Amino acid sequence: MTCIPQSGGCERPFTEAFVEHLNQTGGCRYVHRACSDVASRQVPQPEALYEDSGRNMQLVIERKSISWPIDYPYRHKKSHITAEQFSKELSWLPSDDLYEVRLPMLLEGTETELQGFALKASRQIRSNWQRVAAGSALRGNVDGRWPWAFGRVPDWEREENAPRKGLKFTFVGGSSLFNFIDPANLPHELSSAVQEIYSRCVKKFASYSQARRVLALDPHGDLRHQGTEWWKEVFFVLQPPAEIDEIWSATFDWLEEDLEGWTFERLQ
Repeated sequence: MTCIPQSGGCERPFTEAFVEHLNQTGGCRYVHRACSDVASRQVPQPEALYEDSGRNMQLVIERKSISWPIDYPYRHKKSHITAEQFSKELSWLPSDDLYEVRLPMLLEGTETELQGFALKASRQIRSNWQRVAAGSALRGNVDGRWPWAFGRVPDWEREENAPRKGLKFTFVGGSSLFNFIDPANLPHELSSAVQEIYSRCVKKFASYSQARRVLALDPHGDLRHQGTEWWKEVFFVLQPPAEIDEIWSATFDWLEEDLEGWTFERLQ
């Protein structure tokens, strides 16, 4: 596993960070030649083409996101929308302390419904503010669908370098998240997602039989922290096609305080 620090967020292209890793660890000198999928729209193409002229070698890369639950990205986005609405509704909070809103992870509902949930819960917080000021935590459930909790963050629960004032959000996982997934017997939807990724790579790598053909998986949800051995068992059962030479995991996350970057690990 290798970590590539990156400051300033995700604006630096993924492929540049990945190829930097390959060059550093493999003694290669790959140089960018084309964003193939942009340069050619007539035939399926991989995300990027690189060349190591000294070795007369080509490298093509295709990155694919994969999630479990399958709808994780969609529901994760809804969690952000809900948090933004809470922040708007709770803008009146005094700036004397650190307060926390606890919400279910991977919220369900339309955007309008979730904004309404945040509005109703925020009104309950405001109407019961004296209880919060006295040190109590509030709990509620809007329309029987969305439980929530609110209160001051106790000193013993605060992270050493976390802000001392403001509003924080904690998303609590339910029974459907972070359960064990048997790599030898994937859920049908997840197995189908892997096979679909294979199928797309076969088409995109078809014109590059002499190149180093790499699939980079960007895992989310329950898949984000699965180890190499787990993935190897997946690929033992769901054999990658011959058109894919290597499979890597590529995740963007906090490497240390105030420093984000890519973590790369070869899986196959």
